[in-house]
Amino acid sequence: MIPPFPQNASVDQQVLYELADGTGGFLIHDTNDLLSGMERIAKEQNEYYIIGYTPPDSRDGSCHTIKVKVDRGGTIVRSRTGYCNIKPLDFLAGKPIERELESHANAFASGAVEGSLEAPFFFTSPNVARVDLTMQIPSASIKFQKQKGKFQSDLHVLGIATKPDGSEAARFSDSVHLQFEKHELEEFNKNSFRYENQSEIGAGDYRLAVVFSGGGETFGKLETRLKVDSFDGKHFGLSSLALTREAHSIAQIGGLDQDLLLGRVPLVVQGIQVVPTADYHFSKTDHAMVYLEMYEPLLTDPNPPKLDLLLRIVDKKSGNAPISARIAETAAFIKAGNPVVPMGLRLPVEQLAPGSYRLELQGADSAGNYSPVRVAEFVVN
Repeated sequence: MIPPFPQNASVDQQVLYELADGTGGFLIHDTNDLLSGMERIAKEQNEYYIIGYTPPDSRDGSCHTIKVKVDRGGTIVRSRTGYCNIKPLDFLAGKPIERELESHANAFASGAVEGSLEAPFFFTSPNVARVDLTMQIPSASIKFQKQKGKFQSDLHVLGIATKPDGSEAARFSDSVHLQFEKHELEEFNKNSFRYENQSEIGAGDYRLAVVFSGGGETFGKLETRLKVDSFDGKHFGLSSLALTREAHSIAQIGGLDQDLLLGRVPLVVQGIQVVPTADYHFSKTDHAMVYLEMYEPLLTDPNPPKLDLLLRIVDKKSGNAPISARIAETAAFIKAGNPVVPMGLRLPVEQLAPGSYRLELQGADSAGNYSPVRVAEFVVN
């Protein structure tokens, strides 16, 4: 879908060529004659045809190329090089299923389907954070029907963040279409189903309720507190913590194209993509790790400070901290001039006795600044 770059284009112009050609436009460059450029633009606005068509149905997230040809000589054709079938943030808006799920979200009753939910956040701009929601539910709770020889189902999801006064701060809705052959469905039912979503929200203290239905009369409802503190982008900060047992090399999974085309921001550190989990229960043999981001505006200065990370793992029952360390080897995570420092740290669960623990992390810099303390609770089986 990306057009080839002209051989004589500079590195900076390549991005402009890609943007112009990929959207059906043209590039004006290397000239101070603004009048002729404006005249060309004005002429373009008065001499063109708009051609539209309805494409066939395709799966969510799929991308398709477009090529337009004409049978008239001497004609210049410019068009978009492709499109992606991307769902809107509030996919179920106005549909009866959204009203049904909304009534469950606002009610006090809990759902019949259990599951787990985590929603770590990462700042994208002052007082705005991206929430990486991950939910795991029993696969058996999704009801399938056989249609045209295949087993199909639609999982409907609605998430609502409310303020302490009960007013709505943000929402998203989604529908995931599942389709399997018989043997694929048998494999699907062996593990829990993981659902992921990303959305942005402003600083505040919220109640996040996620309601879902996979067919039938039953529904599930998961709730968590989502507290996004104020962040002005001018002071040392730290994201919340995302725990996982799954990470992949970007080279091995063939890059991040699919995530980016779907509008998702993957969690990547040193060429490794971290896949957050919603279940913070680990066995001693799990390759557990934690992903976080440090925000240090002073890294853009000519003489940037050094960064440390203070780590404590506290036994929730006894209050003791069996593991406490100051991590000073952070230079490898820092990119010159970039105030955002993504980090991935191994969680030494093999050193812990079975029980419930609290992970505490705090950033510190050589200028004497400290970030807020971030906490995540987990269990070692």
